[in-house]
Amino acid sequence: MPTQAPLPPLVTSALGLGLEAFVMVRAAVAAGIADARASFELTVAPSADDWGFLVLAGVEPLIDALERLRPRADELDWLVSIGVLDTATRRRMLDARFACDVDTAPEGSVVFSGEAFLTVEGPFWQAQLVGGLVQAALTEATAVATRFARMRLASGGARVVEDGAATAYRLGGTPLLARAAFIGGAMATTSALAARRHGIPAMALQPARLDLAAGDFERAVRGWLAVAPGDCVVRIEPARAAKDLQRLAAAVRARASASRHGWDPGKVIVELPGGDRIGLARAAAHAFMAAELAPPRLLVSGDDVDERLALELRAELAHETLFALRGAGPRSGDHAPHPHLRARYDLVAFESGGTWSPRLRVGEDVGSSSDPGRKLLVRYVDAAGHPVADVAHATNERFLRAQTGRYVERATGLNARLDAASGAPLRASAMRAGKRATAPEPASTCRERAAKAVRGLDEGHRRITSPARYPVGMSQSLAALKAEMLAKVE
Repeated sequence: MPTQAPLPPLVTSALGLGLEAFVMVRAAVAAGIADARASFELTVAPSADDWGFLVLAGVEPLIDALERLRPRADELDWLVSIGVLDTATRRRMLDARFACDVDTAPEGSVVFSGEAFLTVEGPFWQAQLVGGLVQAALTEATAVATRFARMRLASGGARVVEDGAATAYRLGGTPLLARAAFIGGAMATTSALAARRHGIPAMALQPARLDLAAGDFERAVRGWLAVAPGDCVVRIEPARAAKDLQRLAAAVRARASASRHGWDPGKVIVELPGGDRIGLARAAAHAFMAAELAPPRLLVSGDDVDERLALELRAELAHETLFALRGAGPRSGDHAPHPHLRARYDLVAFESGGTWSPRLRVGEDVGSSSDPGRKLLVRYVDAAGHPVADVAHATNERFLRAQTGRYVERATGLNARLDAASGAPLRASAMRAGKRATAPEPASTCRERAAKAVRGLDEGHRRITSPARYPVGMSQSLAALKAEMLAKVE
């Protein structure tokens, strides 16, 4: 791909934050707690039981946005005009810069349900203000990256194309979700902006409207074959597949015969957007072989494309098969783009008079309640480097012994014993006092980290259906603290 000059950074308006976050700033000032240090944790949990792991995505765009986040005077004036801010709070927000610390697992890491893979710590008014931005930046991106990683596993490593960011929800599409899909395992995107901005290979899929405009399939496909760059994807409608496959094979043969520059028929990919994909694949192979061409590569697309379909086709098709997956954007019917990730941005500790005290959000039960206190999250691995458990420790306690340490599982509340070779903190410093602490990483680096992390999982934790539950827990002292605080709730 040609080297492109860097594009300007994404525009981040402070008004993209929730209105209640600005009201909270004013309330915190009135209560005299605005400048006290606070510690927040982000956790996510998938709604689908068969999502055993998550691929963390969206970290780099989040750090970039936080570093540049500063409300403009006209935005603050508008908030004053509608009664959300007063002049004193407006002045505070206009003169201040973001000054929080952010620790996070590196982008592309594998993380698990219910564990705090990111923390924000700093002045309360700032740390709470960015809560919506943090959740928005990471939740959907992580869901998209995870979906593409799972699709790569289900398809046995087949190439997966991101086909949704270019038409997703908002004007200009959502290139950051195409970036997340690339980190998760997509090999290309149909979004021109995402391809240029993030260095992702691009692929064009033939629109159905070309066929309709030409009024003739053969005419449309000749035009597409003549100009399509790189891989040439030709869409076949299932209702008229028999005739169109024969016409396509004839057009491909004619294009190859007429080319003076050795045009390669192997670049043609037949897109199957619905119907009996197995039967259509066999029909495509037969039509191309009848035209004395090798069977074409296939691209399976449509709203029903998911991991289960990939598993089925992988067992039946000998063809090289690609999948077009819509990680973002509008879809027809009842198919959701991906299972929803429930995000929590919890206040877990508050500083007063130089002393930190824990905070607890009470849920419906122990598991759904937050885990109080400032913590270190430690990942324990076996001798081969495979993760075996993630355990939260209080910041003032020693790490549990890898071989004999005992911890409490979040999901069950039961005591468990570690059987690992070593452990190390999962989170690392991303920002200090509002400034980036490490050099930015390109999406390709995060993609490589994700692929390695997924490969490093035990087969049971990597399984597409009915995965084994990965142990996420806390030290016994933290569990005792949580139980003590819950017992005091009236």
